[in-house]
Amino acid sequence: KPTYDATNHRLIWSAAIQDIGTNEPLNEQGVNYNTYLLGREGYFSLNLVTDRGSVDHEIPLAKRILSSVKFNAGQRYADFNESTDKIAEYGLAALIGGIAAKKVGLLAMLGIALLKFWKVTAIGVVAVGALARKLLSRKKD
Repeated sequence: KPTYDATNHRLIWSAAIQDIGTNEPLNEQGVNYNTYLLGREGYFSLNLVTDRGSVDHEIPLAKRILSSVKFNAGQRYADFNESTDKIAEYGLAALIGGIAAKKVGLLAMLGIALLKFWKVTAIGVVAVGALARKLLSRKKD
């Protein structure tokens, strides 16, 4: 379950990972531990991918690394200026779901890609139709 540490401005979540089609015991599966440290104009991301047996040992190491990361003065999350800074168009859920979906949304991006594909297909169909018409009209003469 994702959690937000408001004191340190960190978004943290993890997910169990397993190769599809394997029958590995639960304790041999992997873990993907993700952390975003939020700043005024962006974020620092730390992703730890490890096995379940090592995760309890490695998460404290990841936390030590994160505690050593410091944004420059004026770039910290706490330095947000309501009168001059823009509020992000996406929320914390978009960070978890993927930054690609932050502005237009993943489905909209897919729709745009399909629309472009269909335009190319339509142009191809029209071109083939015009060529066929031209070839068929020559045979009648």
